[in-house]
Amino acid sequence: MPQVTLDATSYTLANNETVLDGLLRHGQHVPHACKAGACQACLVKAVSGVPSDKARRGLKPGLQAGGYALACQWVPDSDVEVKLPGLDEAASALTIASLDMLGPSIMRVRLTPASGSIMFQSRPGQYLNLINPAGVSRSYSIANDFDTDAYVELHVANTPQGLFTQWLFNSARPGDLVHARGPAGDCFYVKDDTQDYPIVLAGTGTGLAPLHGIVHDALRQRHGGPMTLLHGGSVPERLYYVDELHALAESNAGFHYQALTLASPGNDSRIRQGDLAEATLASLDPARLADTRVFLCGAPEFVQALRKKIFLKGVKSAHIFCDAFVSRPVAAT
Repeated sequence: MPQVTLDATSYTLANNETVLDGLLRHGQHVPHACKAGACQACLVKAVSGVPSDKARRGLKPGLQAGGYALACQWVPDSDVEVKLPGLDEAASALTIASLDMLGPSIMRVRLTPASGSIMFQSRPGQYLNLINPAGVSRSYSIANDFDTDAYVELHVANTPQGLFTQWLFNSARPGDLVHARGPAGDCFYVKDDTQDYPIVLAGTGTGLAPLHGIVHDALRQRHGGPMTLLHGGSVPERLYYVDELHALAESNAGFHYQALTLASPGNDSRIRQGDLAEATLASLDPARLADTRVFLCGAPEFVQALRKKIFLKGVKSAHIFCDAFVSRPVAAT
């Protein structure tokens, strides 16, 4: 069986075991989150051995050229040696500029480059892997355009089991330093020659974050086709940016917005009671399915189930965009 060496100590890997799983099984503390090759939290650098193509997929060319790989995707066929990269090697330093509540359990986090740092290139809708001072990692989607705003906006739900989340809600303060790896992901607006194709965006909870960024990016680039955003929550309190998005729809004729909740919205006329998946399917124009683009974000079960239904209805698989985050406990270093 191949061995993996970390910090001058070698560990034997099991058959078809990844570098990450092998090191964790032997009690080594390696930052990780999704284990799906999405968040890039488990980045390692190859000291010896060549990472597989799968282990380098999604990494920036500079990281690939530097021998970096995703430990969760690397199944070596021979002995390898790796090291954990320092934050100064493969991460950008960011300062928390503000922490604001958008609802009872939703926080807006705004980040700016730390003094002397150069901001990475990003697109609204992509995601970052943040690392806090304790080494805890978590992926969050970008809700705005850094080039326009000079800050990165993230939306975070207060989940009791989230280590990073609890740090943000209970301990983090403006001025604190975090590090970011990425951005990554293909969930963003692409301008093409026609720009008149329909866009449908649907998300649950803080899945609104990337959709919010994509909508503003498309409007900023003068997208010519109809665009519909649907945001759902189990109860009205789970929704946010309702007034802002209604105002955006009123000032942009081609943009339509609907907030939905499973529970009764009471007297709130801004919100409609209904099922988000059903409303999303109903919003698809049967005459334009071939060129419709769909963006789905939020709970993995919602995204996976609705993606299949949208494909079966006639939207091309290549035109359905979603970055599937896997719900797993996040590990600290």
